[in-house]
Amino acid sequence: MENNKSESLKLVKLKDAINLINQEVNLLGVIIERREPKRCRNNAWICTLRIIDDSYNTPGLTVNVFSNKIEKLPNIKNKNHNDMILFIRIKMQSFGDGKGVSGACNQRVSSFAVYEGRTTKELQDGFVCYQYTSNFLDEAQYKSSIDYLGKVFASDSIFGEDLQSSSYRTKAKTPEKFSFLREIKERKRFDLLCKILHVNEDMSTIFVWDGTDAPPASILSNAIKDKEFSSLSVNTLLSREILRGFPTVGTILRVSLSSHLFHLVKPGEWVKLYQLLCEVHSGSWIGKATNSTTVSLAQDDHLVEKITRIYDKRISSNLGHIPYWSFPSPRGLTETDEDQAPFVTLMDIITFPKVTYKYRCIVRVVDSYPWQVEELSSDENRRCRVLLSLEDPTATLEAFLCDNDAEYFWGLGLKNTEILRKKWNRLVGIKESSMCLAPRKPPWIECCIFSYYTDKADPWKTRLYRIFGTRFLN
Repeated sequence: MENNKSESLKLVKLKDAINLINQEVNLLGVIIERREPKRCRNNAWICTLRIIDDSYNTPGLTVNVFSNKIEKLPNIKNKNHNDMILFIRIKMQSFGDGKGVSGACNQRVSSFAVYEGRTTKELQDGFVCYQYTSNFLDEAQYKSSIDYLGKVFASDSIFGEDLQSSSYRTKAKTPEKFSFLREIKERKRFDLLCKILHVNEDMSTIFVWDGTDAPPASILSNAIKDKEFSSLSVNTLLSREILRGFPTVGTILRVSLSSHLFHLVKPGEWVKLYQLLCEVHSGSWIGKATNSTTVSLAQDDHLVEKITRIYDKRISSNLGHIPYWSFPSPRGLTETDEDQAPFVTLMDIITFPKVTYKYRCIVRVVDSYPWQVEELSSDENRRCRVLLSLEDPTATLEAFLCDNDAEYFWGLGLKNTEILRKKWNRLVGIKESSMCLAPRKPPWIECCIFSYYTDKADPWKTRLYRIFGTRFLN
């Protein structure tokens, strides 16, 4: 009986395991590849690993790990690909008419534990287990084997360096190149290092930030009717209470995730999003996960410190709240009476702790109601009442331009429809010679905004905005 128990605890080398088809074995290997989890037909999850040891270092053994819950699958921590995994009672299987061999880890009968890899200088610290299944038993009897394999494959050992240069290590050696949000392009895939600010309750959408300003999104239509332009900016999707915990400088990107990535995202975490795709919907940037999108934590990455340092330097500057794409100042289309007031972003305005206040900012006019010039001042007294949709890299905001403030803004142009049309076209980025469906590029303008309320009993819910003290120059 003791002999049988001893045999059941024995580790098998990978070169021997590949010949033990349909038998249960115990294996220890270094993880060189982990594929993103996928759903099986029975709604369980599968995660595929490739492991090696000193007996079988190429091409490695594929092990499929199955679980009913995605968070119970192996989640590899070490970026250097020298973490180890210990499998107990996994079944060896053949496939492809016996030409291929893999292991199957079904957690109803199998178990595993994952150990953090070391460099040669860290070997004295031992090998720490950072994940294991609930049915995994004491690993004491395997300690010597773990120590031995860990030393052989230490990330800067001779064996480890050789593996770094092999075909399946090439990808790990390739320097990572991340884009800032200010560098994104429509329909182009990119890798992003960012901070997760918020995760929706259904876990399908996250809001991320890296402190930079995304480029102005294209607006495809000149004649916007019936409010076809409907901004999907972050402030239209989340409550003010949530927004108050966000940075007020830099674009916050909404990203739709695939279900197999949900367990990797938590508010406050810095992450690396690989192969993300960006599109423009209703004038706003939207990030989308693709079939090749992956997520990894970046909490200790030096790039995180660099991004944080750049952001801190930006917000400490007098010009830090000016949109990157208008820098150093917008073309002199407008001037304001509050020229000594500091600039703020639209997110600053939305989250400001006082209901009523005066602000100065740099924005684009992306939409209005009404839209047609003839309707801007349609009554017999030529009074102008228009609701403008303003945009900067942080948010969108609707502000009224009416009555005396409108007369001050338009000047003499308000009394002449053709002059008003020319000014209007410049304000919203319409080229008079362009076709109707040509993209609009509204210019950046400086303006003053006043926030106020219409019901003293409920000031925050009735908070509105209007433009004041701003002139459109001839």
